[in-house]
Amino acid sequence: MVNNPFTFGNPIREPERFYGRQAELGQIVTRLLSGALESTSVIGERRSGKTSLLKYLAHEQGASRLGLAPGRYCTVYIDFEGLTDITPARFWQRVLGLLGRSLCSPALDETIQAFRKLENYDVFDLEDVFQAVDNLGVKVVLLMDEFEYVIQNPNFGVSFFAGLRSIAINYPLALVSATRRELVDLCHSDEIKGSPFFNIFATVFLRPFSPAEVQDLLDGYTGGSDMAFEPQEKGLVLRIAGGYPIFVQIAGHFLWEGKRQGLSGQALLDYTRKNFEQQADPHFSYLWNQCSESEKITLLAILALGQEKPGKKSTPNLENIGRVHRRAQLDLAELCKRGLVIENEEIFALFSPSLAVWVAGEVLAAPGQEETPASVDAWLHGGGRDSLQPVKGALPRFKKKYWPILETVLREVSFEMIGSTAFELIVKGLA
Repeated sequence: MVNNPFTFGNPIREPERFYGRQAELGQIVTRLLSGALESTSVIGERRSGKTSLLKYLAHEQGASRLGLAPGRYCTVYIDFEGLTDITPARFWQRVLGLLGRSLCSPALDETIQAFRKLENYDVFDLEDVFQAVDNLGVKVVLLMDEFEYVIQNPNFGVSFFAGLRSIAINYPLALVSATRRELVDLCHSDEIKGSPFFNIFATVFLRPFSPAEVQDLLDGYTGGSDMAFEPQEKGLVLRIAGGYPIFVQIAGHFLWEGKRQGLSGQALLDYTRKNFEQQADPHFSYLWNQCSESEKITLLAILALGQEKPGKKSTPNLENIGRVHRRAQLDLAELCKRGLVIENEEIFALFSPSLAVWVAGEVLAAPGQEETPASVDAWLHGGGRDSLQPVKGALPRFKKKYWPILETVLREVSFEMIGSTAFELIVKGLA
């Protein structure tokens, strides 16, 4: 029996299973191949493929494909996840230990061992190590996964980042970091936030795959086998996964499983969708809970506008979303960076209809669990929200914990669609 090629528990480690991200890799590698050997910060939401990308760069075969010849470039991968108590000394011991094992040079090993014996060290001692690397004619690319655990750690002060920047500028060392947010926004102090360390990075954002990238992945995983996906089946994967790597893997996994069990037609599609929703639920919950209140309002505005009859004032563009929520322009920039929202010809949408269904289910009150009119009246009068009296009939449709968000929307503009059946239509039409 052929193993299911789709996996969603661990990152992609084998270069032959890595698809997409060619534009992002091109930006990173162009900077590495330049004479300046420049650094890059990779930003992506959780499970957006950051680790898989770094693993591809770390693999000799992947690096070679990109032009990073093993004899000239040494890629060193290090994962900082969970290292809440790491210190600068431990950081360099780990980095240099991995570097020494990768390069296998007696002269370099001797220099590294001398460094590790030091009770105290400064940037000059580090320069001795990287001068020994330079003598070998090798350029080092340090791939730092979950770099948040360093940036946010109070053990790492300004002097550490100044020293790391100095090494990266003056010696053959490039940094490629992976974090959920931009580096400067992760700093544990204003002093570090003002450090010139961050000036050496260009930023690459990992957004959802394009339809073409999803197609390539599906064809690459299944092409030439008896389990190759039909156009309708590929369409389902794209529709429910929306190009987000982990969701593409989840959808592909259960589509493959269903076919292996002999399912076909609508039964196969229903099986895939049902299992996808179960596996995707905690990931959707995480993405939603990572949003600020303002970002949640913006997401709800996009959903509601997108369900209205097409018209000049109902198109989910910047003008109309901004009419609903004044902070929307700032929110949209961040939500697009994180890949939760996509823009196509100036029209905004959530990256996946499945996420739209999940959000609708999250904010709607379940049948039989609606708040009573008395509860609505008490909430309105208790908070001085008498201006919402005209729409109070809509509030029981939604969970009470989301009323403050709906209140914010309703105070911005007349937003009748929030009290309509818009979200019910989402659930019925896309579930």
